[in-house]
Amino acid sequence: MRYARLWMLVLILSPASQTAPAADKPLNFVVLLVDDWGWTDAGCYGSDFYETPHIDRLAADGVQFTNAYAACTVCSPTRAALLTGMYPGRTRVTDWIPGHFGREKEKYPLMPPDWTQRLEHRYTTLAEALQASGYRTAHVGKWHLTPSSDDPAVVAPFYPDRHGFEVNIAGNQFGAPASYFWPFERPNAAGLSKRTANFPPGGKTGDYLTDTLTDHTLRLIEEYREEPFCLYFPYYNVHTPLQGKPELVAKYEAKRTPGLRHSNATYAAMVQSVDESVGRIRARLEELKLADRTVILLTSDNGGLDLRDNGPTKNAPLRSGKGSAYEGGVRVPLLILWPGVTPAGAICDTPAITVDYYPTILELAGVAGDPEHNRHVDGKSLVPVLRDPGADLGRTDLFWHYPHYHPGGAEPYSAIRSGDWRLVEFQFENRVELYNLGEDLGERRDLSASNPEKVQELRTRLNAWRQTVGAQAALPNPDYRPSE
Repeated sequence: MRYARLWMLVLILSPASQTAPAADKPLNFVVLLVDDWGWTDAGCYGSDFYETPHIDRLAADGVQFTNAYAACTVCSPTRAALLTGMYPGRTRVTDWIPGHFGREKEKYPLMPPDWTQRLEHRYTTLAEALQASGYRTAHVGKWHLTPSSDDPAVVAPFYPDRHGFEVNIAGNQFGAPASYFWPFERPNAAGLSKRTANFPPGGKTGDYLTDTLTDHTLRLIEEYREEPFCLYFPYYNVHTPLQGKPELVAKYEAKRTPGLRHSNATYAAMVQSVDESVGRIRARLEELKLADRTVILLTSDNGGLDLRDNGPTKNAPLRSGKGSAYEGGVRVPLLILWPGVTPAGAICDTPAITVDYYPTILELAGVAGDPEHNRHVDGKSLVPVLRDPGADLGRTDLFWHYPHYHPGGAEPYSAIRSGDWRLVEFQFENRVELYNLGEDLGERRDLSASNPEKVQELRTRLNAWRQTVGAQAALPNPDYRPSE
């Protein structure tokens, strides 16, 4: 009954000539979100050190986006944006939970507003919209959208299984595992750090978390094979702690030579573990004869961790990395395969952003979703550029809003990208920077002084957007103590 009801909706809402390549069955979805994966952290995106043959094959089979963006420079806001189709400024999940403020807060002239530290239930998530139309739904991996608390009564009401996912494996309130090796715990000054709420039972010495979670992903694909499904797998990799499988670390230590773009052997091993997972997932889909009707989307939650020449990866030619106001903090890889439709090996230069995945998947599934929620969805469906990578989405601007400080270099800022222009407006001292990405991808030449009209145009549009979504500004910090 579930399957028949779903396909009847597909026939009514989405004619086969528009979205469905198969005449008899709806599409499945596998959404893969890598944590802290930088724009150049794959072979197909220019790495000369990391080995990613399965990710490169996905690029060769589908569409590779060159101007794809995360909705935020840190993780929790991007995750909320993916699940709701709304900008962080609208959901008010604007920082990673719980954020950095409070650590030496006397250093900061501004303080964050009363931002939302959870994914609220008033939103219809992607999983809820699909589940209501007959899809099986599962979450495997990092969640990080609950309040910051060790009290199960506080966090459990905001776990994935309360947001439309039938199954929650390893999703909890933490942004990183204590360890990537079984039993996924580590000693610390306070005793033993677990962070293993909702982790699957069992395991043995030497088991690597990414492999374990992939095992469960493959099991779910097989379990759901007779029904349409959406499987959301947000990896814990490649977030710290930096821990790779020893044999892979040794492989990259032997490979490392001077002059390469990337050089961290442990990080390279972590990237390879993600790549192996992608390959295993695709192999299982092919084995079960599901590959020809399963859409795969692979992207990242923010830019790579590139902290002032002391991070595990390098985002060059982009400026800076995770936690910054610049391109290195938000530009990310994006690969999408829609079997039988996306042109193999296509390159798409059209800008895309996290909020676009919600309307894209609903359109591909032929699911209308909740009309009230949809009125506030900020994303644009990418279906036109999946069919024709040169198509026009009818959108000129992308936006970011981060009213927080971050050790990656960010101070409270908003930004707009319009065509090749990118304007960053820093709230403290009300200053701006303007860059032309077509001529200066590394954002080295601030053109604001020589282009006052462009600055005014973009600031006007940025301010109008902030008002539309209700974005909150940072506040004066009463505890601020400027250094003498």
